[in-house]
Amino acid sequence: MYKTSSTILVILLLACPIPVFSQETKGLEYVPGELLVRFRSGVTRHVAQATHRFLGSRAIKRFKRINVDHIKIPEAWSVEEAISVYGLDPDVKYVEPNYIRRAFLTPNDPDFDRLWGLHNAGQTGGTEDADIDAPEAWDTQTGSSSVVIAVIDTGVDLDHEDLKENIWMNTGEDWVDGIPGNNGLDDDGNGKTDDYYGWDFVNGDNDPDDDNHNDEYYHGTHVSGIIAAKGNNMVGITGVCWSASIMPLKVLDYGVNGSVAHGIEAISYAINKGAKIINMSLGGHGYSHSEYDAIKSARDNGLLFVAAAGNDGTDNDESPVYPASYDLDNIITVAASDENDNLASWSNYGSLSVDVAAPGVDIYSTKPGDSYEYLSGTSMAVPHVSGLAALIWSEDDRLTYRQVKDRTLNGVDVIPTMIRKVLMSGRINANNSIDTSPHEPAMPSHLAAGALSTDQIDLSWTDNSFDESGFKIERKTGPEGTYSHIVTIGANGESSSDTDLREATTYYYRVSAFNSAGNSTYSNEANATTYPAAPSNLSATAVSAIQINLSWTDNSSGESGFKIERKTGSGGTYSLITAISTNITSYSDTELRGSTTYYYRVRAYNSSGSSTYSNEASDTTFSSSCFIATAVYGSPMEAHVKVLRQFRDCFLHTTSVGGAFIDFYYTYSPPVAGFIARHDRVRLAVRWSLLPLVGFSYVAIHLSPAAALGLVVLLSCLVGASTTIALCRVRLRRQS
Repeated sequence: MYKTSSTILVILLLACPIPVFSQETKGLEYVPGELLVRFRSGVTRHVAQATHRFLGSRAIKRFKRINVDHIKIPEAWSVEEAISVYGLDPDVKYVEPNYIRRAFLTPNDPDFDRLWGLHNAGQTGGTEDADIDAPEAWDTQTGSSSVVIAVIDTGVDLDHEDLKENIWMNTGEDWVDGIPGNNGLDDDGNGKTDDYYGWDFVNGDNDPDDDNHNDEYYHGTHVSGIIAAKGNNMVGITGVCWSASIMPLKVLDYGVNGSVAHGIEAISYAINKGAKIINMSLGGHGYSHSEYDAIKSARDNGLLFVAAAGNDGTDNDESPVYPASYDLDNIITVAASDENDNLASWSNYGSLSVDVAAPGVDIYSTKPGDSYEYLSGTSMAVPHVSGLAALIWSEDDRLTYRQVKDRTLNGVDVIPTMIRKVLMSGRINANNSIDTSPHEPAMPSHLAAGALSTDQIDLSWTDNSFDESGFKIERKTGPEGTYSHIVTIGANGESSSDTDLREATTYYYRVSAFNSAGNSTYSNEANATTYPAAPSNLSATAVSAIQINLSWTDNSSGESGFKIERKTGSGGTYSLITAISTNITSYSDTELRGSTTYYYRVRAYNSSGSSTYSNEASDTTFSSSCFIATAVYGSPMEAHVKVLRQFRDCFLHTTSVGGAFIDFYYTYSPPVAGFIARHDRVRLAVRWSLLPLVGFSYVAIHLSPAAALGLVVLLSCLVGASTTIALCRVRLRRQS
């Protein structure tokens, strides 16, 4: 049965090809001939394996933690075709390419002095103190080997003079007097034989050494030195942490290229072997569900994930980079700053998606072969943050990943040029973050204001602090006004309503957090305009059978205009009939039906919205009786008038031409009718002239219009004949 359903899937694909790659996916780099497939919960391994076999795919690896299969597809298929086939299977939750991930590097410049990112005294020509205040932080904490940082990268030079004392050791494998036993067994049962110092996922072996000994891209070794080159050992440099355990997990090859599949496997390894922090100074533009699930699994196991924003010089809010841009709260996304506390020109940014900046330009660190060199990139900024997180955890190992992240972000030095460029508007400061004494809370961000009525504006913002006592809200009227405090709300608040405001008025707001140490800097400014006041005293007055005049009182000083709504009868539904300009307080509604009651309501509007409605007003159009016939016969209930009115309703109202005639008649006949009513001779003459029309109408109502027309013709002939006979008799008499 399963084979049959799979056959049907292939037939459907061939008959109705489905475009699977979105515009965001097209043009992105991925490993040829490979896919990542996740089946839905409840689908057995037997069914999943049968699907792969039937489609000619071969399993490379299964990531049990996130239930994803890494597969090799048949050579005859493109990745796009294979995704289309798997995508038709209802058992498949998602299928995606195995995206390429690359290290984030920029060209290096060896002419600068060393370690300005840790302590900047202007030695490179930069700005003094444009650094992370590492020496000040080291007065409190220098790190601990108990904190394990997984460096998912090109590997690490395990024998480097400034790194070897801080390389993680897998105690689950066999050791002899501190030396790997190399017994060829998987002693810890994790599926990796003799993985003493980590794992090489590129070559599938236990040697996570950095391949790039003679290459300019000695990426993993350089990153590791920034995190935890051994400090205070009179050799080379020091990392942010003097002591830590670097877990080398190699996923990038000699050309600093890797794939999502290798990254997923490395993340799983880091979780299983007790890492607290994952440093991932790499990425790409393809969104991967599998990678997201892997990082989410790390979060669920308490790991902090530090990722590079990217080196395209673009806004990640608009053009995301992954894994940095996944919406997971265990990720810290890092931009690169220079020695003058400016964002690097090539660094990606994003007021929502990039959390913070860290030194990343001309960073001096370890190079394979007991060497040191300068590199630049957001790849170099990330390990500054990872090292800081390790310092914080070294100081208090009871903290959660969320608390470590909060301390890292809340300790920033706010830099004016970074406002609206990164979420925290600044660069990390290790001393602020490691210091547990009270300090000013982080500023709130993303303040938004929205009018809700004529007298209320609602505010919302993002709380970026974990130790604020509350928030102070300030307001001013108009862009040239002066801010004043209006209300204070408690800790963890992220919204407030400002009431009792003036209608149609623009108000500006800013918010700051506070605690016992002082106030944060202000949030961004936000403004909104209240709705205009509702009009009142609406009146409706009928002036004819087809027109009602409206008037009202304008109670607003700042409306853009008025919207008028109408309904027919008390049970009708209101609909907009027109919108008129500001300061107009009257309107004539025309082309109405006679003897009909219309209801009206009006409201003012501006750019923010509309006021509440005015009072309701109604009136009934004049009777749509036959004005001239009524004047002639004396009453709308007279028999002749009833016949004419019945003819109107049966025939004239049912056609467009008849309707146009009625509108014309009701517009111009009332004054004519008044004249007739005041002159008896005229009324008598018109009465005789209406008799043929009354007769025609009567016959049309009771027979048909055709019969009526025939009768009129016959009567006309008889009248004509009678007239001719009468004229002949007159002539004969004159002749005789």
